[in-house]
Amino acid sequence: MTFAARGTDAAAVLRARANPDGGFSPVQGTSEPEPTAVAALALAADPAGEAARSWLRDHQRRGGTWAAISGLPRPTIAPTALGALVLDDGEQRTRAVDALTRLRAPVLKGTTPPHEPVRRGWGWTPRMFGWVEPTSWATLALKRLRPTERVLVEDGERVLSDRECVGGGWNYGNRTVYGQDLAPFLLTTAIALIGLQNTGRGELLARGTRLLRARWRDERGGLTTALALIALRLAAGDDDVDATAVRGALIDDLDEIVAFGDNLALAWTSVALNGDLDALRIRS
Repeated sequence: MTFAARGTDAAAVLRARANPDGGFSPVQGTSEPEPTAVAALALAADPAGEAARSWLRDHQRRGGTWAAISGLPRPTIAPTALGALVLDDGEQRTRAVDALTRLRAPVLKGTTPPHEPVRRGWGWTPRMFGWVEPTSWATLALKRLRPTERVLVEDGERVLSDRECVGGGWNYGNRTVYGQDLAPFLLTTAIALIGLQNTGRGELLARGTRLLRARWRDERGGLTTALALIALRLAAGDDDVDATAVRGALIDDLDEIVAFGDNLALAWTSVALNGDLDALRIRS
């Protein structure tokens, strides 16, 4: 289903921001894997989307991952999961999924964290503590592209269950720090809900969805609102009353999102408003 935005066309603006090499930068400058992968999702049937996928193919590392072009060239988990989801089925997608199966977070030893230390999930980079966002994207990619990896999918879902904030929703990592309960954020809650599609943990999903419905107005912002809309569209369908309200808010904020210049937020906005969500959907 396609929804026309009032005035600004998010996909058209995104298309115009492609770099000459076919990739997309977070704001401006060097192309990077994550905004390029999301732009490929947003522009899936467009020549600019194919150019973005070509950029991803050209910049995939030998081990199947993608790494930041600027800064330390370490493999990055979330862009690797997103890259796997948007590439056509083939050898490069297979190598990306293989990398996700190898690069889980280490087991924490000698500590007493407020969660189960034997649950690993995925960190932002290998050898990093498991965080909610990369764990959610990796779990989603494995569910969609290699559902036979049941042990890894279960581990990802257990991590997300273990890190749930008191009352529902998710912070970035732990649910408590130094004995203090952490508040959930809408951005990480939306991403966790996308990763938890079709889970057997229905109450976990229900608590997060209730939080998203109740609080989406409190944390309005391009990236957060876009991912909240995607989570609601996947969970409840395009005609859901809250999805309709969030869509209207995102359209109202579109000129501001464009002016801010964040290409990752713009790409997710384009996905949320007009994108085909099949690449992110887990069917029962």
